[in-house]
Amino acid sequence: MRAGSGSSTGESWQERERRREEAVRRARKLPREPSSARARLVLWLSLACWTGVLVWLALTLPERVPTHWSGSGVPDGWSSKAGALAMPVVFLAITLPLVLLSRLVFVAPDLVNAPHREWWTSTVPRVVRFERLVREDIMVITGLTLLLLVSAEVVIAYAAHQPGGAVPWWIFPVALVAYLTLLTLRVVRMYLGGRYRPDVQERALQDRDAT
Repeated sequence: MRAGSGSSTGESWQERERRREEAVRRARKLPREPSSARARLVLWLSLACWTGVLVWLALTLPERVPTHWSGSGVPDGWSSKAGALAMPVVFLAITLPLVLLSRLVFVAPDLVNAPHREWWTSTVPRVVRFERLVREDIMVITGLTLLLLVSAEVVIAYAAHQPGGAVPWWIFPVALVAYLTLLTLRVVRMYLGGRYRPDVQERALQDRDAT
């Protein structure tokens, strides 16, 4: 290995970085791999739930709506019907664009926090596959986050028809714990499973090229 080399192949780190930049540049011009059906299902299901809840709110909310509660479930903040309907629209506008973050693989891959990033950005086929894997993970995380926000809208719709607008104190902790559990499972799969492991994905890429 030459002095100052960062790899067992004899490449210096400057050569390795140039190779990675070239791989990313070439991959940017290629078609993207389609997302998996499971990732699309999670995202589309969350959007369907969002649409259904928005219609439900528009049809059933009274003119004065509780939108914030104390730790005991007693409302301490209120809004108009129009304000309550605007909230899910804002949630969608903030959450849905997160799916576009996978494009960072093609423009600023060093900003992507994923396992084995240098390996993934060292050849063109790997970069293309890397973007797809990142996109699918973001789609699932975005869908789960949107479902959490939708659950808050369901609570608003429920509370609007309860005496005094009160809700069970445990409802928000349960929703948050469920969300964090699912999110943790997804992140654990990313970092500890075979999803980004070079040995697993190298075989997958070879199988694809052989077909």
